[in-house]
Amino acid sequence: MLVFYNLLIYNVNGDNMNKQETRLPKTKVGLKSFKKIIKSGKLLYGKAGYNSTSINDIISKAKVAAGTFYIYFDSKLALYLYLLDEYRHNIRRSATDATKNCKTRLEMERAGLKAFIMYVKEDPLAYKLVWESLFVDQNIFREYYMSFASSYVNHLKPFVESGEIRDDIDLETVSYILMGISNFVGLQIVFNENATEKDVDFVVDESMKLLQNGIFNSKKG
Repeated sequence: MLVFYNLLIYNVNGDNMNKQETRLPKTKVGLKSFKKIIKSGKLLYGKAGYNSTSINDIISKAKVAAGTFYIYFDSKLALYLYLLDEYRHNIRRSATDATKNCKTRLEMERAGLKAFIMYVKEDPLAYKLVWESLFVDQNIFREYYMSFASSYVNHLKPFVESGEIRDDIDLETVSYILMGISNFVGLQIVFNENATEKDVDFVVDESMKLLQNGIFNSKKG
C-alpha cells in the first residue's frame, strides 16, 4: 500500500531544512517500477545498511534505469524516508485494525502488542530499517519515536479521565515504557526462528501480567 502523501520534509544535518521529495506513480507501468525500487531499497537498506547502499545498487537490484529512480525520488534519503514512513503508517494501521473492537484499554494494549509482534515476526527487517535511522541522522530516529509517543499519550488520556488508567503517572513516560515492551518483547519472537502464533500469545500474556499487576509483591521483603 502506498503512503498517503507525496512530500516528506525532515530536519536533517543540523539546522538545515532539506526537502526530500517523493513523487508517486501515475500509471500502472510506473507503479510497477516504483514497487521494484521500494522492494530493492528495503532489502538493501535492511541488510547492507543505508550508508553502504548506493543508488546504483538499488537500480541494479530493481532492474530499472537511473532516470526511472529519479522520476520518483530525489535521492536515496528520500527513498529511505518513504520506507520509514511506510513502516510508521503500516504499524499504526495494524494496531488500529487489531484494537477496533476492544472495549477496555487493557484489551487494547494486549491486541496492539500482539499486532506489533505479529507484524515484525512477518517482516523482521522493520527493526533494521527503523533503527538504521540512527546511522542516517539521529534527528530522524528521535522524530520517529517522539511522534509515536505523542500519539500514544493522546490515546491514553481518555482512559485516565474514565478512571481506567491511574492519574498519578506521567503519560509520556508510560508511552515510552509501552513502546519499550513492544520493541524488546518483539525481539524475543524475532530471535526465535521457529516461533508460532501460540508463542506470540504466550509472551503477550506474560507482558500483560506485568502491565496489569506490576513486578513487585505487595508485601515488603
